[in-house]
Amino acid sequence: MLNTLKSVFNRKKNKGVGINDPIGTDNVISDNSLENLIRKKEIKYYMYSDFNNIRESRENGENIVRADLKDEFFILKSFNNDDTTIHNVVRELKLHRKFGHENILQFHGITMMETETVPDIVQNKYVLVLEYINGGTLGSYLNRYINELNELNWNDKYRLALQLASAVSYLHDKGISHNNMHENNIYVHQKNIKLADFGLLSKVSSSINTLYLFKMVPYIDPKSFEDNNYDLNKKSDVYSIGMLLWQISSGRKPFHSESYNLKLASTIIRGRREDATFGTPFGYSKLYEECWNSEPDERPDMQKVVSTLNELKSSNTLQEDYATALIKNFMKNQSVNIIPFNDLKDPVFLCEGGFGDINKAIWTRTNKYVVYKKIINTNDIEYNALDAFIHELKIHLHLVSIYSDRIVRYLGISQDGKDYLLVTEYADGGDLRNYLKNNFKNLTWHDKKKLAYQIADGLNYLHNENVLHRDLHSKNIVIHETNAKIIDFGISKIQGQKSEAYMRDRGIIAYMEPKRIFNSNFQCEKSSDIYSFGVLMWEISSGYPPFKNNSFSESDLASLCMSIKNGAREKLIPGTPKEYEKLYKMCWDQEPKQRPIASVILDIFAKMGFGNAINIENISDEENSKSTIDLQGDLFIKT
Repeated sequence: MLNTLKSVFNRKKNKGVGINDPIGTDNVISDNSLENLIRKKEIKYYMYSDFNNIRESRENGENIVRADLKDEFFILKSFNNDDTTIHNVVRELKLHRKFGHENILQFHGITMMETETVPDIVQNKYVLVLEYINGGTLGSYLNRYINELNELNWNDKYRLALQLASAVSYLHDKGISHNNMHENNIYVHQKNIKLADFGLLSKVSSSINTLYLFKMVPYIDPKSFEDNNYDLNKKSDVYSIGMLLWQISSGRKPFHSESYNLKLASTIIRGRREDATFGTPFGYSKLYEECWNSEPDERPDMQKVVSTLNELKSSNTLQEDYATALIKNFMKNQSVNIIPFNDLKDPVFLCEGGFGDINKAIWTRTNKYVVYKKIINTNDIEYNALDAFIHELKIHLHLVSIYSDRIVRYLGISQDGKDYLLVTEYADGGDLRNYLKNNFKNLTWHDKKKLAYQIADGLNYLHNENVLHRDLHSKNIVIHETNAKIIDFGISKIQGQKSEAYMRDRGIIAYMEPKRIFNSNFQCEKSSDIYSFGVLMWEISSGYPPFKNNSFSESDLASLCMSIKNGAREKLIPGTPKEYEKLYKMCWDQEPKQRPIASVILDIFAKMGFGNAINIENISDEENSKSTIDLQGDLFIKT
């Protein structure tokens, strides 16, 4: 593999400017010497003594010398003055005479070192005089302004992408293929792209540094690795453009978190590519995916790339799709952890959620499973779905500063194409309903009480943080390493804004505040969560969902709703401890004011041997409800 890469690189180096190079490769050095070109005034010669303020800087591992001349800045770039290097430089200088484009680095002329004032420039050596660039390489510019300063919006990214594509398209129209584009030979000057290096800013060496070679791999047409006789061409440039468009969207070099080695090169050859970065417009990601297609004939030409970018820029000028705009607007003043989707490996489908699939995947940062809940972003996405996604994210962010192991921990958000993902901890035991179904026979009363206590502990934590769950049932409790954790603070609730939505789900009705079943205007309070907890306690005692084994048919949900509203409850399971029975009956009392608060429930569990007794201060119902209602205006979606 390494020899193949070196072969490709040698072909790139020897090929120079591409198969359609109008200059050709058979020019005789003596006929094209710099002296002849200077003498014929085909190349402008600058007197070195005319330059002022000559100073050296480091750029991409090379010494770049800046100088002033008549209030203009220039770069003085030295190069080896051996015959081969001079021949390559002459070839490129002739190319520069044939074109001029605002996004191609301009060559001004040649000078010769007259006094050894700068260490990098040796006396009596030819030195290139180039257009000055102040923004560094594209790679360093993107890293600074996207990852460090977060100052590039999609208008800026479209502009950079379009400038780069226009420069390459211009070369192709002139019959020239670049064949060597990567993050370090594209420069930025005053926020504008400057395409360089057909050789002028890169070192020319007879030996190939393996590390340097691998750094180029993501940008090189994979087809050339498969066929030693394959010549890099215009479609190879299109492949490189695909990788660079992705880099402009993300601010990171391709596969930035991995070692650039033979293993990575092999996976790229087999078709591996980067995943879209969070917030990338669909049309833009579709374009770069077409550009980096493994088959050259399937890639668009550069004119098509330019026209597509023009369309995207004009139609999407800061007018991101509604979901992206809404979520980004929320994130402006929030500390939200962004997880690149390509860091979520080996996804496994778990179940269908209200707005998309729920999957588990391995997060490469921890090498452990996580769960992500997806909201499908389509053109007709409902406002309620977006609002619910943001609502759940907002609650997780509210809770993140005071972590409780009774709540599934929020880890961050991600994006798969246009779809948004909420990433949380993974629970190995599944939800409580399935856990009871699969393990009930082996559970002792100590195990059952422990599960109930843990749910109560989590509920107390939420209520202390003035968070109402309002959708507590056995599908929203998960088990991890035999411990219960509460999940779901938004998306599933919003589906049930209207009472008839609950009426279609027998399981939800059984946990629902009785006073809300026929009155959607009833204001949920902490006592509503306590009612649901009482039903959960009964389910833990029985091992099956409430009202599963009764006379109510699936088609007779209205009768079930009426019965619950009028006080119907499940029957006592034989063998249930008296103190446990008494507690869940207190919790599902018909009157909200008669139900205990979460801290009282924990005190009762402490007497059963779970947790510690809590010093409970007298809290009036008015104060208890007011503290929650005050926060609802900011945290909660009205139901």
